[in-house]
Amino acid sequence: MRYINLNNIELPDGWTEKVQALNDQLIAVATLEERKEIIKKNPIWKELFIPLSTLSNGKCWYSEALDVMSDRDIDHFRPKNEAKNVDGIARGDEEGYWWLAFDFENFRFSSQYCNQLRKDKFNTDKETRGKWVYFPLFEGSVVAKTKPRCQDEEIMLLDPCDENDPPLLTFESKGKAIPNADAILEPRDKVRVETSIKIYHLDHGPLEELRERIWDFCQRMIDEIRKITTDPDGVSNFGRNRVKFLKDEIKKLTSREVELSAVAIACCEQNGLHVLTERR
Repeated sequence: MRYINLNNIELPDGWTEKVQALNDQLIAVATLEERKEIIKKNPIWKELFIPLSTLSNGKCWYSEALDVMSDRDIDHFRPKNEAKNVDGIARGDEEGYWWLAFDFENFRFSSQYCNQLRKDKFNTDKETRGKWVYFPLFEGSVVAKTKPRCQDEEIMLLDPCDENDPPLLTFESKGKAIPNADAILEPRDKVRVETSIKIYHLDHGPLEELRERIWDFCQRMIDEIRKITTDPDGVSNFGRNRVKFLKDEIKKLTSREVELSAVAIACCEQNGLHVLTERR
């Protein structure tokens, strides 16, 4: 997961006016059913598919995976119709966040495996994963009824659009997503990471395998750098040029435009090579 700055989005002409008109309709109706019908008939978030995709170079904002042969969804981070806890039980606010249905700041570009309910065919436990309408809050949290109150909610999911959240998640050499001990400041940070791994389906088998391959590729280059720079006979001019080349290749892997760049960052950080990473 890498930080996504929504301030960089290029909205289409007339977007603000279109959203205002639809929000006026939502406010004008009296029942939840009427609001849901307005939202259902006006999926204008689909018009932002390319602008949202551009912010991540086509990568899913939750998994950082890129698969050109799979569809992508535009997820409502705060669900537009209904919100459920991690146990699948409604939170008691069945209206959901209808007032954010057309707000681009609530949209997240997502792979279907992260966003929709799926059983991992590559995992023996066959447990259903996917964000769906899940938006769990910590016990005792405020439940926002207006956009300004959203910042007061104690959410259990990592948000790629909050620059403090992506660093909480890291990876190990076998490709598994894990809490980042260097970034975890309190116990609930660890809970948020573990909840996000499950709900976003970040433990999907093929995804872990791809992470492992990227880690191995990065690790081999790091090992070669160490071998060259610790040669008891000194470093030759060829060796110095080779090290420069390898460092440049590693930096490319950690570039935010590259698929699963956070895995290469994790590999570098766990090898003590923070200087080669592009964390932001």
